Amino acid sequence: AMPRFGAPGHPWRRTEDRMRHLPMGEGLLGRVVDAQGRPLDRLGPLTEVGNGPINRRPINAMERDPVRAPLDTGVRTINAMLTVGRGQRLGLFAGSGVGKSMLLGMMARYTSAEIVVVGLIGERGREVKEFIENILGPEGRARSVVVAAPADAPPLLRLHGAAYA
Repeated sequence: AMPRFGAPGHPWRRTEDRMRHLPMGEGLLGRVVDAQGRPLDRLGPLTEVGNGPINRRPINAMERDPVRAPLDTGVRTINAMLTVGRGQRLGLFAGSGVGKSMLLGMMARYTSAEIVVVGLIGERGREVKEFIENILGPEGRARSVVVAAPADAPPLLRLHGAAYA
């Protein structure tokens, strides 16, 4: 039967099963994808990926590992003044032309983290290409996943891009 607005869903279907699912997994390493999980890098279709829900249930607070160990970001000033913990998320917000991309590229290339997920949300299209080719470079790209939702994407897609990253 077709689902109807206001009608109750199946009682055994979890909320996360009804949500949007996007590609996730090892096959994303070294790739550039958009907010819908489609490759932007012209390297062919994604392989070694499975579909997972974009929003998952939060982890029980008592089962979370605390942020205890510092993460070497590869930038001495950040390590000294704004210590980042292993397992912590990091947002970088600033006006245009002040060096966000350069700083992000330095962190992605020189961090001690094994995998880096970079969300380029609201950047200009040419800045996305410049970041990937010139700033991130081949060594940074090999252990990174880049999710790009540029400024010309609709606002809802930019929101999905941030959640996907």
